[in-house]
Amino acid sequence: MSDNTMITSKKPNPQKVKWKNVAYYNSFQEADTHRNNLEGLTKVRRCGPDGVKFVVKVGTPLKEPKDE
Repeated sequence: MSDNTMITSKKPNPQKVKWKNVAYYNSFQEADTHRNNLEGLTKVRRCGPDGVKFVVKVGTPLKEPKDE
């Protein structure tokens, strides 16, 4: 080991959004239609075995802790 090795401490990257599953669909078009009717943070993700189904997720922002 060399004498000029610097050890840095990294803070963890906290989660900023809490995601909740709303509905499951067999096609992306159905899931996308449902997502477009919702407001706020939404997304469509693949799920199921081999990613053959789609899930619509709704997000709720988490409060960030004040770092002092």
